[in-house]
Amino acid sequence: MDSHLLGGLDNRAVLGQLFRTAFGVAPIYIVEPLGKTKEIKIEGFNPSVKDEFINEDQVLKSVYGTPIIFPIQFRGGDYTVYDWYGKPKMKRYDDLWLPATTMVDFSRAKNVIKTNVLGANGTIKEIFGFDDWNIRIRMLCLNDNRFKAREYADMLQDWFEIAGGVNVFGSIFSKKEIYNIVVEDFDIKSVTGSPDVIPIEMSAVSNEPVEIFLNKQ
Repeated sequence: MDSHLLGGLDNRAVLGQLFRTAFGVAPIYIVEPLGKTKEIKIEGFNPSVKDEFINEDQVLKSVYGTPIIFPIQFRGGDYTVYDWYGKPKMKRYDDLWLPATTMVDFSRAKNVIKTNVLGANGTIKEIFGFDDWNIRIRMLCLNDNRFKAREYADMLQDWFEIAGGVNVFGSIFSKKEIYNIVVEDFDIKSVTGSPDVIPIEMSAVSNEPVEIFLNKQ
């Protein structure tokens, strides 16, 4: 990312400050190995090269030229939206990679029914499975080599208009067997003095399509 995109300041430091201002939390940048207080001696070290599988997520590059370890993509396709008259219609969406400055949090609960036991301590637990994944997506829309900050915000708002689930791609989702989400809340924030920085927070839940067949008799 060019320095002028963030006011001529050190970008890595500014990103942490922007996350803290917008969301109250800042990512940690580790520039040295944890616990290392002195220079490591490498005498006698004989490096070797070996082939190693590279995760497909690492193909996408950030504006710094570094690989994005867990990129997230909204999969394009035909989705249902509502027109001005409230009638459903199909709309075509293109694939959209979320900004590199994106953080995702996951939480999930079990569906547990507790029954009190008269005259005894504790409860009887009946577990009937798991609840949906609750997903919080926080991102900073910045001017990068793909889109402007305002273009990111407009496209994400357009995706929020979908009346149904959104197909997602990325190992951070697939490792949890999440391939479709429903966006329930969309919040556009602002940062004072930074018109080219648009914080956006999305709340979503995992979605597993279920097909119901009706037999006419």
